[in-house]
Amino acid sequence: MNKVLYISLIVACATFARENPFFSTAESSTMPISSNTVIHKPPLTSMTYSFPDQARVLKEATFTFQNVDGSFETRKLEIDQSIDWHHPLVLSQYGSQKTAPDTAVSKSSNANNGFIQFVHSGNQISLLTKDPILRSFSLGDPSSIIIDFIHTASFSPYEKNLSASPYAKIKVTYHAKFARAIITLDGRYACTVSKTDRGASVICK
Repeated sequence: MNKVLYISLIVACATFARENPFFSTAESSTMPISSNTVIHKPPLTSMTYSFPDQARVLKEATFTFQNVDGSFETRKLEIDQSIDWHHPLVLSQYGSQKTAPDTAVSKSSNANNGFIQFVHSGNQISLLTKDPILRSFSLGDPSSIIIDFIHTASFSPYEKNLSASPYAKIKVTYHAKFARAIITLDGRYACTVSKTDRGASVICK
């Protein structure tokens, strides 16, 4: 009798057991709020939205966006202004147009301090040097990519602002037995650093 009761309890537990016992049944059935993979979409240029003829006041707008780590975030913009429904709302990203020549900022997208050069192309920046790369890592606030390489000859710190989004500034400093290149970004990105035959390559997305 005890053996039959024992087997019945095992079958009952297997039937009602959940895949993760630390979440309630309701929570485990909800949609996830993030994804491990960032889906690449075409860049936003311009889009319009037409209001219905009864609309008179635009109270707020809600934006849901996907972060670089794949998570989703929602922000609400309070507006509370009257509108004319005859004219559509135009949504575009400011700065997507090319800057006029007379308003262009006098900056370079490349840098050179003699024994190391920085060459920018799209979302990639290449570090060209004959010195061997030691290591690389990243730091936050502001987001920066750090690349150390062997260099024994002393030199004065070198720093330059770049007009090369997402790369905002580069700085090269001397640390006795090695030199350090600091690449400051203009925001948070998913970046990869790779060694090359001519130094290193950084790609940020």
